[in-house]
Amino acid sequence: MDHSADLKSKHRIHRPYLFQTVLDAHSLSVKSVLDKWIEDGNQLERNEVLLVLFHLKKQRLYWKAFQFMEWIERGHLLNFEERDYACHLDLIARNTGIEDARKYIDRVPKPFRNEVLYETLLVNCVRARDIQKAEEVFREIRDLSLPLTVSACNQMILLYKRVARTKVADIIMLMEKENIKPSPFTYKLIIDLKGRSNDISGVEVTLNEMKAAGVEPDFVTQTMVAKFYISGGLIEKAKAVVSEIEMEYMKDKRHAVRSLLHLYAALSKPDEVARIWKLCTEPKLDDFMAAIEAWGKLGCIEQAEETFEAMLEATQKLSSKYYNGMLNVYAENKLMDKGKKFVERMSFDGCPNGPLTWDALVKLYVNSGEVAKADSFLQNATEQNPDRRPTYGSYIYLLMAYAKMGDIYNAEKMFDRLKNIRYPGRKPPYPVLLEAYVNAKVRPHGFIERMRADGVRPIKKVMEHLKFLGKLPRGGVPQLIG
Repeated sequence: MDHSADLKSKHRIHRPYLFQTVLDAHSLSVKSVLDKWIEDGNQLERNEVLLVLFHLKKQRLYWKAFQFMEWIERGHLLNFEERDYACHLDLIARNTGIEDARKYIDRVPKPFRNEVLYETLLVNCVRARDIQKAEEVFREIRDLSLPLTVSACNQMILLYKRVARTKVADIIMLMEKENIKPSPFTYKLIIDLKGRSNDISGVEVTLNEMKAAGVEPDFVTQTMVAKFYISGGLIEKAKAVVSEIEMEYMKDKRHAVRSLLHLYAALSKPDEVARIWKLCTEPKLDDFMAAIEAWGKLGCIEQAEETFEAMLEATQKLSSKYYNGMLNVYAENKLMDKGKKFVERMSFDGCPNGPLTWDALVKLYVNSGEVAKADSFLQNATEQNPDRRPTYGSYIYLLMAYAKMGDIYNAEKMFDRLKNIRYPGRKPPYPVLLEAYVNAKVRPHGFIERMRADGVRPIKKVMEHLKFLGKLPRGGVPQLIG
């Protein structure tokens, strides 16, 4: 549960002493350190608790936040209110799983077993992309006759948008039936869904419905629409939206600079990128990064390098995040030699080598046509760093490369590696694996059964591919169309 609304002024002033105590404590001794804090004569106050939780969550220290809440509740150190129970449930779900969070509900006094508590559980089911548990919680909200809110419906739309797009319509119909008014976030979700499905007319219909309901598209929505126009080849419409964004937001919102840099790069407008960048007179690090990425997308390597050097001059020490951004530019532009030299420079500058660097190097190798080297590099990096694991995207990038080559053996091997690692909230990428069989023109025996065993529902494209592959003769293979 987000407590930031209570803290906008307070958390900026100072970091509370109690927070520092929790932060400095070893993860195995949080309880004993807090007990000592009480023994020293300190008293726990609600505002201080909110500040501690705010800072811990901000730094993604969810385990310590969980221990802190456990300590408070077990010691009866605070009279819990609605949001406290919801916060505790959220931390249980994040740290020990959805099932433990469900069991926690039985410990909550009945007056507080309300829609806020169940929606918090629903959010965590959606975060984990667990469609079965999310649907169970959503049904439970209705079975218990709790108020069905737009935020709960939005969570289901968000989930279905990711894993079962055909079910989004069911939630929208339910909202109409229950007279639940869409929120701005509802419209954003629908626009995003239709845009990703290349349904540009659907995007425009939703925009009109949004405006008719008195909801004006905000900066994020307009940026999203511009990107969909660009990807759909509707360049003139995209230009009109981008011009509108620039006129409306450029003066007041710093992040408008970053979005405009990306949008003008996507429109292949180097002069506009240069103009916007020149207007950014006091750039932050993320502004520099946006400019580097924009120049990289345009293939303007010299300008990207100049911007990177300017960023180095603007700060004493850069984190690996910013070095990796420049390395990605070399990867996207297939500049192997420059990429290798830059990695040497990173080492010389004392920049740590981690999963994001590995990811950039995998892309560098793959984009340069050296897929086997990318695979070997990633395997070596994993073996040499057993306490760290590559990003999910690194494995997907390699799997896609093997699939494009029609290399079924290595695609299956990469697929097995991904399954064994079990990234949270990620289902096995069967659609990508199937592309290997499509490109090799080989029948994948028992493919649907494999998907069902892993709880993965076949999407329309998978069924179309399987239907085609099922018709292949034993001997010669016809050419795929489209």
